[in-house]
Amino acid sequence: MWEDLLKTKEFELGKRRMKELLKREERERAGGVNLEALEVLKLYGLPIASYAVVRSKDEVYQVAHEIGYPLVLKAITSKVIHKGDVGAVALGVREEEVVRAYPAVLGEVATRMPWLTLTGVLVQEMVEGKRKHELRLERDKKGSFPFRGIVRLFKGEREVPEVREVEVESGEQLSLVVPMDMWESPDEVPLSKGLWAVWLQHPQIKVLEVDVVSDPAPPTIVDAKFLFFET
Repeated sequence: MWEDLLKTKEFELGKRRMKELLKREERERAGGVNLEALEVLKLYGLPIASYAVVRSKDEVYQVAHEIGYPLVLKAITSKVIHKGDVGAVALGVREEEVVRAYPAVLGEVATRMPWLTLTGVLVQEMVEGKRKHELRLERDKKGSFPFRGIVRLFKGEREVPEVREVEVESGEQLSLVVPMDMWESPDEVPLSKGLWAVWLQHPQIKVLEVDVVSDPAPPTIVDAKFLFFET
């Protein structure tokens, strides 16, 4: 199967956007991206939680109304960081809370890490499900194989996840990390197929991370990150 994903002419929009992103990374040495990862995965036909970027308080009200409540607000910064650690994320935001949440996520970053450049706020649909998968794929060097896959599965309110870690050395072993029927969504490109296409077509990606929420909701990506090899 993986040979087909390397040769396929599908996903042209996604491949074109990734090419632009790789050029920018080489030029700017940004070190990693979150927002663009969501954009690329969406162009690969994957189910992404609805989102928009806002840069003013006036914009956030309009976008919030269009997406619908509850929402997640995440500060967009100049570097990839764990935003929850610096208060840069507000979860489950309702209509009456937007007026406080928007300046709060910006203010927390500005106060705790003033050297970071704030470029806006990601306003995103909050997808609520009973299961959350955190998938991390990582390579030691450029190429398709081998690589390491780690899946952390949270069920309900469990604080300690089930963890599966596999060293993948061939296309036949791909399903050991994510079984092909685990994250199927009837109205979208099969999530596992799209992820493998991104990963295998772009050996410049050193780390790919996605968070997927499901059950009873259809599988939906709520967060994503790329880290690239230095060139």
